[in-house]
Amino acid sequence: MRNTIISLFFFSLVHFQSYAQLFGDKKIKKTIVKTGPYFGVQSGRFYAGEIGMERQWKQGKLKSPSTNAFHFGVNYSYDFSNWNPILGYDMGYWFRKDNLSLTYGATICARTNFEKYRFGFTPVLGYKIWQIHLQTGYQFLFPMRKSSTNYFQANNIFLSARFVLVNDREVKRKEKEK
Repeated sequence: MRNTIISLFFFSLVHFQSYAQLFGDKKIKKTIVKTGPYFGVQSGRFYAGEIGMERQWKQGKLKSPSTNAFHFGVNYSYDFSNWNPILGYDMGYWFRKDNLSLTYGATICARTNFEKYRFGFTPVLGYKIWQIHLQTGYQFLFPMRKSSTNYFQANNIFLSARFVLVNDREVKRKEKEK
Protein backbone atom coordinates (compact mmCIF):
# COMPACT_ATOMS: atom_id res chain seq x y z
CA MET A 1 0.00 0.00 0.00
CA ARG A 2 2.76 2.40 0.94
CA ASN A 3 4.74 1.68 -2.27
CA THR A 4 1.60 2.21 -4.33
CA ILE A 5 1.01 5.67 -2.84
CA ILE A 6 4.66 6.67 -3.37
CA SER A 7 4.69 5.43 -6.98
CA LEU A 8 1.31 7.15 -7.67
CA PHE A 9 2.69 10.41 -6.25
CA PHE A 10 5.88 10.10 -8.32
CA PHE A 11 3.89 9.27 -11.49
CA SER A 12 1.58 12.28 -11.05
CA LEU A 13 4.51 14.62 -10.33
CA VAL A 14 6.34 13.55 -13.50
CA HIS A 15 3.12 13.63 -15.54
CA PHE A 16 2.19 17.19 -14.56
CA GLN A 17 5.74 18.43 -15.01
CA SER A 18 6.04 17.00 -18.53
CA TYR A 19 2.57 18.34 -19.41
CA ALA A 20 3.61 21.85 -18.39
CA GLN A 21 6.81 21.65 -20.47
CA LEU A 22 5.15 20.24 -23.57
CA PHE A 23 1.96 22.26 -23.66
CA GLY A 24 2.92 25.44 -21.83
CA ASP A 25 2.60 28.35 -24.27
CA LYS A 26 4.29 31.13 -22.29
CA LYS A 27 8.01 31.86 -22.31
CA ILE A 28 9.51 34.84 -20.50
CA LYS A 29 11.92 36.95 -22.54
CA LYS A 30 14.26 39.21 -20.57
CA THR A 31 16.11 42.31 -21.75
CA ILE A 32 18.66 44.16 -19.65
CA VAL A 33 18.62 47.90 -20.33
CA LYS A 34 21.59 50.02 -19.16
CA THR A 35 21.78 53.80 -19.43
CA GLY A 36 24.47 56.23 -18.41
CA PRO A 37 26.95 58.91 -19.37
CA TYR A 38 30.25 58.14 -21.06
CA PHE A 39 33.52 59.97 -21.20
CA GLY A 40 36.56 59.23 -23.26
CA VAL A 41 39.38 60.33 -25.47
CA GLN A 42 39.73 60.19 -29.26
CA SER A 43 43.15 60.06 -30.89
CA GLY A 44 43.81 60.84 -34.53
CA ARG A 45 45.41 63.86 -36.15
CA PHE A 46 44.24 65.70 -33.01
CA TYR A 47 43.30 64.53 -29.53
CA ALA A 48 39.69 65.12 -28.56
CA GLY A 49 37.86 64.72 -25.28
CA GLU A 50 34.41 63.10 -25.49
CA ILE A 51 31.33 63.18 -23.26
CA GLY A 52 27.84 61.87 -23.96
CA MET A 53 25.07 59.40 -23.11
CA GLU A 54 24.65 55.76 -24.08
CA ARG A 55 21.76 53.30 -23.80
CA GLN A 56 22.37 49.56 -24.19
CA TRP A 57 19.89 46.71 -24.70
CA LYS A 58 21.26 43.24 -23.93
CA GLN A 59 19.40 39.95 -24.20
CA GLY A 60 18.95 38.31 -20.81
CA LYS A 61 20.26 34.87 -21.68
CA LEU A 62 23.51 33.05 -20.94
CA LYS A 63 24.33 31.68 -24.38
CA SER A 64 25.25 34.30 -27.03
CA PRO A 65 23.39 37.37 -25.77
CA SER A 66 23.43 40.13 -28.39
CA THR A 67 23.78 43.79 -27.42
CA ASN A 68 22.49 46.89 -29.21
CA ALA A 69 23.38 50.42 -28.17
CA PHE A 70 22.54 53.98 -29.12
CA HIS A 71 24.72 56.93 -28.15
CA PHE A 72 24.99 60.67 -28.67
CA GLY A 73 27.70 63.02 -27.51
CA VAL A 74 30.00 65.96 -27.94
CA ASN A 75 33.74 66.05 -28.53
CA TYR A 76 36.17 68.92 -28.44
CA SER A 77 39.69 69.18 -29.82
CA TYR A 78 42.15 71.97 -30.25
CA ASP A 79 44.40 72.39 -33.29
CA PHE A 80 47.52 73.96 -31.79
CA SER A 81 49.21 74.52 -35.16
CA ASN A 82 46.47 76.91 -36.35
CA TRP A 83 45.14 77.91 -32.91
CA ASN A 84 41.79 76.62 -33.97
CA PRO A 85 39.28 74.74 -31.75
CA ILE A 86 37.07 72.01 -33.28
CA LEU A 87 33.71 71.06 -31.78
CA GLY A 88 31.97 67.87 -32.84
CA TYR A 89 28.58 66.25 -32.37
CA ASP A 90 28.08 62.50 -32.77
CA MET A 91 24.99 60.28 -32.83
CA GLY A 92 25.40 56.59 -33.51
CA TYR A 93 24.56 52.94 -33.06
CA TRP A 94 26.61 49.80 -32.49
CA PHE A 95 25.83 46.06 -32.33
CA ARG A 96 27.60 43.08 -30.76
CA LYS A 97 26.59 39.49 -31.61
CA ASP A 98 27.72 37.86 -28.33
CA ASN A 99 29.93 38.52 -25.31
CA LEU A 100 33.27 37.92 -27.04
CA SER A 101 32.74 39.30 -30.53
CA LEU A 102 33.62 42.66 -32.05
CA THR A 103 31.25 45.61 -32.11
CA TYR A 104 30.08 47.00 -35.45
CA GLY A 105 28.44 50.36 -35.84
CA ALA A 106 28.03 53.69 -37.55
CA THR A 107 27.86 57.31 -36.45
CA ILE A 108 26.46 60.46 -38.00
CA CYS A 109 28.73 63.38 -37.17
CA ALA A 110 29.05 67.14 -37.49
CA ARG A 111 32.21 69.20 -36.97
CA THR A 112 32.72 72.94 -36.74
CA ASN A 113 35.62 75.31 -36.15
CA PHE A 114 33.07 78.04 -35.26
CA GLU A 115 33.39 79.53 -38.76
CA LYS A 116 32.80 76.56 -41.07
CA TYR A 117 30.82 73.31 -40.80
CA ARG A 118 31.43 69.76 -42.04
CA PHE A 119 28.96 66.88 -41.86
CA GLY A 120 29.50 63.18 -42.41
CA PHE A 121 29.24 59.58 -41.30
CA THR A 122 31.64 57.17 -39.63
CA PRO A 123 31.71 53.35 -39.86
CA VAL A 124 33.29 51.98 -36.66
CA LEU A 125 34.73 48.68 -35.48
CA GLY A 126 35.50 48.03 -31.84
CA TYR A 127 35.81 45.77 -28.84
CA LYS A 128 34.02 46.15 -25.53
CA ILE A 129 35.24 44.80 -22.19
CA TRP A 130 33.08 45.47 -19.12
CA GLN A 131 32.13 49.13 -19.63
CA ILE A 132 35.28 50.16 -21.56
CA HIS A 133 34.75 50.41 -25.30
CA LEU A 134 37.66 50.73 -27.75
CA GLN A 135 36.68 51.78 -31.28
CA THR A 136 38.41 52.69 -34.50
CA GLY A 137 36.90 54.20 -37.60
CA TYR A 138 37.19 56.62 -40.48
CA GLN A 139 35.17 59.85 -40.57
CA PHE A 140 33.90 60.67 -44.05
CA LEU A 141 33.39 64.44 -43.65
CA PHE A 142 31.94 66.52 -46.48
CA PRO A 143 33.21 68.60 -48.24
CA MET A 144 36.24 66.37 -48.75
CA ARG A 145 38.28 68.66 -51.02
CA LYS A 146 40.78 71.08 -49.58
CA SER A 147 39.88 73.61 -52.27
CA SER A 148 36.34 73.95 -50.86
CA THR A 149 35.50 77.07 -48.85
CA ASN A 150 34.05 75.00 -45.97
CA TYR A 151 37.08 72.71 -45.59
CA PHE A 152 39.12 72.57 -42.37
CA GLN A 153 41.24 69.79 -40.91
CA ALA A 154 39.65 67.33 -38.48
CA ASN A 155 40.28 63.74 -37.41
CA ASN A 156 39.65 61.34 -40.27
CA ILE A 157 41.03 58.03 -39.03
CA PHE A 158 40.85 57.69 -35.26
CA LEU A 159 41.04 55.44 -32.23
CA SER A 160 38.78 56.16 -29.29
CA ALA A 161 38.45 54.77 -25.77
CA ARG A 162 35.21 55.34 -23.85
CA PHE A 163 34.08 54.42 -20.37
CA VAL A 164 30.34 54.15 -19.75
CA LEU A 165 29.27 54.96 -16.21
CA VAL A 166 26.02 52.97 -15.85
CA ASN A 167 23.66 54.77 -13.49
CA ASP A 168 20.38 53.12 -14.48
CA ARG A 169 19.88 49.39 -14.98
CA GLU A 170 16.55 47.66 -15.38
CA VAL A 171 15.40 44.21 -16.41
CA LYS A 172 12.37 44.15 -18.67
CA ARG A 173 10.38 40.94 -18.82
CA LYS A 174 8.01 40.13 -21.62
CA GLU A 175 5.95 36.99 -22.07
CA LYS A 176 5.92 35.64 -25.59
CA GLU A 177 4.29 32.72 -27.35
CA LYS A 178 6.42 29.68 -28.14
